[in-house]
Formats: sequence, C-alpha cells, structure tokens
Amino acid sequence: MIPTIEENDLGFTDLWCKRIQLECGTVFINQELPNDIFFDKLTKITCTSEKMLDEAASLFHKYGMRPFVYCLDYPELEDLLRRKNFILYDIQHVLVKKILPVTKPEVHKVSQGDSMLWAKIFCQAYDCPEWLNVVDCIVKNSLKSADYIVDESNSSCMALYQKNLVMGLYCLGTVPARRNQGLASSLIDFALQEVDQRKLEFLMLETYEKDNLLDFYVKLGFEKLYQKSIYTI
Repeated sequence: MIPTIEENDLGFTDLWCKRIQLECGTVFINQELPNDIFFDKLTKITCTSEKMLDEAASLFHKYGMRPFVYCLDYPELEDLLRRKNFILYDIQHVLVKKILPVTKPEVHKVSQGDSMLWAKIFCQAYDCPEWLNVVDCIVKNSLKSADYIVDESNSSCMALYQKNLVMGLYCLGTVPARRNQGLASSLIDFALQEVDQRKLEFLMLETYEKDNLLDFYVKLGFEKLYQKSIYTI
C-alpha cells in the first residue's frame, strides 16, 4: 500500500514542479514556488549516497532555496543527514480513509475559464499572494490530470489526483475568514464520494506536524498509515 500511495504523491508533485532524477533519489523543484516543504524536495531515496545529497543541496542552493529531504523508515539515511549538519525540520503524516459520508456536497470544479478562482482561494488559504499568477498557470496546465475543486461559497479549495486506484487529496485550504465552519470537511466528503463512484480503494492525504491538523483529520475518520521525517539545512 505504501509504494502505491507514494506514487500518487510523486504524480501530483510532477504537475507542479520539475522532476530531476539523481543517483538514487528524486528532486522536485519549482523556482517560482521557492522554499516550499511540499513542492521543493528530495524524496524517493533508495541509498545513503553522500555524493547525491551534496548534488541535491547544491542544486537548491544554486537558486537560493533550501532543500527538504524526505526520509521514509530509513534510519541510516537520517544518520547520514545529521552527520552532514541537516536538522529535523518536520514530520509528514500520511492518512487514509474509506468510510463514506451520507451525502455528496455540492461543489464547483474549475475549468480553464475560472482557474484564477481556485488560485485566489489557495493563495489566501496558504498566505502566499505572490504565487497567484504562477499557481493559476499550473492549474490551467494540469486540468487534464487533476481536478481542482472549490466549495459553494468559494472559500475553500482542494485538488484531487487519481493514480493506482488511489485518490490523493492535496492543497486543501480555507481562507482565514471562513475557517472552522465545516467547509474543508465538506470538500473531504465530496472527495470520498468520488472515491466510491470511481471504484477506487481509498482516499489519502498528507499533513505536517507543524500544522497541528493531525487530530482534526483523525476526528474526521482518517487513519494514520505512516510518516516521513523531513530534514533541511
């Protein structure tokens, strides 16, 4: 199950970033979305290569960006990172859910004509207004591969990406003025109904320790499956 989920993550990240294959790891980078823990990362690491870590760090530093290195159950890699002065920055929790909600909420799926609507909600929710035009362009260019959804009030957004019978839920966010009103939960319910209609296995999402949302998702019925340690320098 874990490899299947990881491939979903990599597939969605591919839509937003440039992929660079190194010796035994994969770099994702987008200079226009700098220093983002999700979009700018070294991941899928299969060996403890000091040379590869140096190459990845140099690549990010070339653009004045900090690298984020994802470790999945790999103590030897974490030991190497610490020896090279990397520090533990965050933990990414990976969650899954299969239980269907009673109803399917009404939502709006954006198209080429209103991609900016989704981009505006996303940039407000994640406090990155300087990314607005870049995000709008990414959404436009990836509409054939992912669904970009907003709630009826145009205050909450998410992206859905299907791969390997798994539905990945990404970029879930609500504008500050409309939080704690059940809007994100409503989008999650829609995503679960999509999982059922498409006859997929489950819905997955990822959340970071620093965001303090793990308990929120667990209360909504998500089950934590595994976690990844994230290092930076």
